[in-house]
Amino acid sequence: MPNVICPCGFSVPKGTKCDCRLKQAKARQAANDKGRGSASERGYTAEWQRESKAFLLALGAPLCACGCGRPANMVDHIKAPKGDMILFWDRTNWQPFARGCNSRKNIKAEGGFGR
Repeated sequence: MPNVICPCGFSVPKGTKCDCRLKQAKARQAANDKGRGSASERGYTAEWQRESKAFLLALGAPLCACGCGRPANMVDHIKAPKGDMILFWDRTNWQPFARGCNSRKNIKAEGGFGR
């Protein structure tokens, strides 16, 4: 497979990323994570675990809201709260989701991996 020239000037095999690109991606992810706060700082505390589990139990054995037919094993926010704790705790903004579907939804809606 032929090599390509990275914008930094290095020759890399086609289909791979140059070290400079990997470092840039890691730096973007670190900056994104720092500004985002930890899970508990965003509201995902023991109280959230208890309440979201109770929400799923109250629904019986719910299926994922995306329509894939998988059993739901977590609670998703329909509209991302982004720091709005009233929206975060609003149960009308909650829906049952399978973890893989939730990750895919969030990457598609908000960008993933620091983007």
